[in-house]
Amino acid sequence: MPDQDPPISCPLDGTTMERVNIAGVAVDRCPACCGIWLDRGELRAIMESGARGRARIEAWDRDECDDSCGRPNPLLCPRDRQRMSVHRDPRQQHVEYDLCPKCGGVFFDAGELKDLTHVTIAERLKGMLG
Repeated sequence: MPDQDPPISCPLDGTTMERVNIAGVAVDRCPACCGIWLDRGELRAIMESGARGRARIEAWDRDECDDSCGRPNPLLCPRDRQRMSVHRDPRQQHVEYDLCPKCGGVFFDAGELKDLTHVTIAERLKGMLG
C-alpha cells in the first residue's frame, strides 16, 4: 500500500500503528506491543531483501514491548475488519501469524517475523531429514 494510506489500528491492542521502513518496504508497526502488519506482497519483498531487512527486524526485537494485553479471538483485519485466521509456517511450526482472507495482509506478534526470517541450522536439518 502507498505511504499515504491512513494510519491503522493494531489488531492486537488497538494502538495506532506507526509506518516504518524495512529495506525499502513501508510496513506498519505497533509501538506498544511491537506487532507488525504487512500488506499483500510486503512479506515477499522483505524476505527478498536479505540481510538489510533482517538487520532492521533484529533492531526492533531489542525494543521494550508490552505483551500483557491479552489476545482477542479472533483478530480482525485492520484494513477491512475481516476475521483473520491463524496459520503456521510449514518450515518453522513454532511461527504463527494471522492472515486476512480478503486483503491478504498478515499480522505478526512481536518476534514472529524475526523467527520467520531466520531459519536455524537445526530447522534446516530437520527439514532435510523429515
